[in-house]
Amino acid sequence: MAQQSTNTVSALIWKAKPVESKYYVDFLRDLLSLDEAVRTEASDRVQDFVNLLSGTQARVAGDVIAMLAPHEESRVALEALLHALTDLDGCGKLGGVDLSPLGEIPESVIHVEHREYMEEFAPRIAGASDRTAE
Repeated sequence: MAQQSTNTVSALIWKAKPVESKYYVDFLRDLLSLDEAVRTEASDRVQDFVNLLSGTQARVAGDVIAMLAPHEESRVALEALLHALTDLDGCGKLGGVDLSPLGEIPESVIHVEHREYMEEFAPRIAGASDRTAE
């Protein structure tokens, strides 16, 4: 019960004012958690506070998420990571994010629930790869 209360309070804090560094760092730590459920929940949280992220916070979160995606072993957590990137994109906060790591996701790991995201990001993945090859 205390955990649920803490999550509710955290959610209210995220929505009430710009994301403070402590909560932002906690979010980044959750993205790196060894626990699949925690990683998934952190990715899902992006939609709750995406509008409150500064440009730098959004870029760092996007870069971290893109770097984590090729190494994610859980189908559910991978989908949540990709969805978090679309949340950033939907608010115009994906600019400057390096999506080239998404190109490292093995084809065998990309399932039907991931295809739409990968197709949406394909031009940016290719564009980022072209820039790094120059």
